[in-house]
Amino acid sequence: MAKHLVLHNTLPAIQEGLTKTQIALMALSSVETLLEEGNVFEVAEAMAAMEEFVKAVRKNHIYIDFIRDELGKNNGKLRTPSGASIELCEAAVTYDYTGDGTWRMIDEDIKILQQQKKFREEELRKLAPGRMAVDPDTGEVMEGPTKTSKSTYKITLAK
Repeated sequence: MAKHLVLHNTLPAIQEGLTKTQIALMALSSVETLLEEGNVFEVAEAMAAMEEFVKAVRKNHIYIDFIRDELGKNNGKLRTPSGASIELCEAAVTYDYTGDGTWRMIDEDIKILQQQKKFREEELRKLAPGRMAVDPDTGEVMEGPTKTSKSTYKITLAK
């Protein structure tokens, strides 16, 4: 249990609320410190764990209900001493359009087009980037798509 309490001196200790500008500056300073002092892998793992922790807390219905109740006592809105605004809102609103015949026809057309698009993309991916080929069935000239990617890293936390 004690290993979970170890603090890395390369991670900032946050004592109060922060603005977006302060967060950006703190992040830049932390990256500079990390590059100078090391511990990059330990900090990367710690940040991944913190992200999972934050996601779990923010999804917790008991936590959400408590905050909503407290905000309700403050007319649905609260401003923190550091200037952040916390307010009630409705999120993830959905509508059910399936009762409308025209909508259902359009939706079916979209599904068919998406399947056709996916098949076309699969066929084009078989070609090397920039390489030309002729579809033997249709005689259409096809060109292999250009491919780009972004190099980064990933962390998989233990279960």
